[in-house]
Amino acid sequence: MCGIAGYIGNYNLNKRVLDSTLKLMINRGPDYQTYKNFDFGNKKIHLLASRLNIVDRRSRSNQPMTFNNITIIFNGEIYNFKSLIKTINSRGIYLKTNSDTELILKMYEIYGTNCVKYFEGMWSFLILDKNKDLIFLSRDRLGEKPLYYFQDKSGLYFGSETKFIRLLKNNYRELNNIKIFQYLKYGYKSIEQSNETFFKDIYKVDAGTNLIIRKDLIIKKIKYWKPTINEKKLTEKKCVKLIKENFQKKLKLICDSDLKIGLSLSGGIDSNLILGFIKKNLNKNIYTYSIIDKKNNKYNEEDSINLAVKKYNVKNKKIYLKSDMNNFDEFRKLTKYHDKPISTITLYLQSLVYKSMKKDNIKICLSGNGSDELFSGYYHHYNLYYSLLNNLSEKKKFLDSWKKNIFPILRNSEYKKIDNKKLRTYFTLLDNKYLNSTKLTPKKEIFFTKNLLRNKMLNELIYQTVPLALVDDDLNSMHYSIENRSPFLNKDLVDKSLIMPSKIFMKDAYNKYLLRLSSNGVIHDKIRLEREKKGFNASFDSIFPTNDKRFKQWFFEKDKKNKIYDFISRDYFLKNFNNSLRNSFSDLSNQGLFNILSLKIFLEEVVS
Repeated sequence: MCGIAGYIGNYNLNKRVLDSTLKLMINRGPDYQTYKNFDFGNKKIHLLASRLNIVDRRSRSNQPMTFNNITIIFNGEIYNFKSLIKTINSRGIYLKTNSDTELILKMYEIYGTNCVKYFEGMWSFLILDKNKDLIFLSRDRLGEKPLYYFQDKSGLYFGSETKFIRLLKNNYRELNNIKIFQYLKYGYKSIEQSNETFFKDIYKVDAGTNLIIRKDLIIKKIKYWKPTINEKKLTEKKCVKLIKENFQKKLKLICDSDLKIGLSLSGGIDSNLILGFIKKNLNKNIYTYSIIDKKNNKYNEEDSINLAVKKYNVKNKKIYLKSDMNNFDEFRKLTKYHDKPISTITLYLQSLVYKSMKKDNIKICLSGNGSDELFSGYYHHYNLYYSLLNNLSEKKKFLDSWKKNIFPILRNSEYKKIDNKKLRTYFTLLDNKYLNSTKLTPKKEIFFTKNLLRNKMLNELIYQTVPLALVDDDLNSMHYSIENRSPFLNKDLVDKSLIMPSKIFMKDAYNKYLLRLSSNGVIHDKIRLEREKKGFNASFDSIFPTNDKRFKQWFFEKDKKNKIYDFISRDYFLKNFNNSLRNSFSDLSNQGLFNILSLKIFLEEVVS
């Protein structure tokens, strides 16, 4: 795992700027750093790499790496490394290292830009091919590894993080105001709906996309992968078999390391399924870490976590939340590192897990990203699933179970109408009277299929929840120089989920029904059959010191010149929120407050 950055354009960048950028990249790769300069026609190229040693930790695998006049800088892991070596060897080609970095170069020499179709794993990389006079950038299928770019008349800038680009571009800091307003009004689901960032004209490279650049610096975008729905008449038994076989095979590849591996363990199915399969099939030591919110029972999963820890006799560190100014100060530092507002309370909690892992020298962390979107895990999926049922007896059976087990635990009134098909994609966190802009139109969901459940799940997988989780997961883990891996997002499991019949995804009103069947005998039945989805979350006042005088003075800043009031109405905000921190907030109010706080810190720490 590494950090990459660079510039392609008309000028030689100042050595001081290059050195400063490497210093900024140190968390992503503390083991080795350097940059190299190249010519590209009449253009100049600077390639910067910062390496975290995971695979072939010897110096021979440092980057930038050059063979046969082709140079690469690479961030990620290619999990099917060993099988691809056999492919290369069959052609009489042999590696001089044991690194997946060199592997990518050799595969590129054989297959050109189509090499990515053979990779299983996560990546963002740049290849400079002096033989063909082209530059080739690529990002993995689901966007586990980040890659951003900015282009103007001086050239093209790119990097694993926006702040690398901004530093290379003379401390560029022009804000994307529309993006900020959308974040305040519509929340986290709006953030990754487009390829825009919180900075004007800095864009993400879309997941599953290659960029081909010639000497004129015109960018050609090639979408090499997109999800294809092809549901087949598979039985429950066959689906379970496919899931189990996938986990047994892919987890072995993903966990193939002699470094210490950690797991973010909640009380839910996802992390427990990963834990169970590792302990039962790999007999591998794994260290678990859990967030505990004692203050709010609707998020407290300690009892379930204890069951999992006892079942597999694994080490578990519990991180008990407390609201104090130290916590607030840590949040401030993390926001500066993210170079953007932190998206949700959940994704902030995740950073606390990585912080604890860092103290134990954990180098690799596993998480359950993607399972809800692949196997139908959210409360609003029940409504869309119900719309698929045509058989009257099936509908009645599902409805009876839903009324008994799900309806009583729903907090969102919109989801309590089971026949409601037109669910909102976004919830309005702050309405227009709080905002200094009313010209906001949320983006519509992409149409994949008339199947409402599938369409929602694919939008969440490609444009909404998964991309957001992956961006912040990457930033949180890299802040502590830890490599994050998401077993559910392996290519084969994603493809297999798209052929499974959606009508068995929530059978008997069980969300993630197929995962529940697949985990029978693997995880504790109290966890496997638990209906309530607490989620990896916490309340606003479980984290932030809402009764602390200093916090209140800062949060309810009265200075009209404060940058936060470029975006929210000062008078209306102070009038309506000034005493509300004493109250118990709904989930939406919690998130609205969090967005204001996160944006305010972003404006102070990054933009000012």
